[in-house]
Amino acid sequence: MHLPEELFVAYENWQPDADVYSPDRSVRLRADQAGQVQVDLQDLHRHTDESLAGQVRAAARVALAALQAEAGAAERSDRPDERRYGHRW
Repeated sequence: MHLPEELFVAYENWQPDADVYSPDRSVRLRADQAGQVQVDLQDLHRHTDESLAGQVRAAARVALAALQAEAGAAERSDRPDERRYGHRW
């Protein structure tokens, strides 16, 4: 499959909001708030389908948490004078 060169230029300049690794570092997952995701795999000979799926799930959980935390922080900064009950500032 041949991809247009514009995709490679955009890819080089892409700045993900989350850049995480799986526990064994065989999966690197990069994602942004717009929903773009890049997954890099290495050392696949060490894995079965099931173990690789577990590593991908672990990386996805961390990336999702990072994206949600960033979105929450941005939302809070949009309303700096709003009171938050039950939490410290």
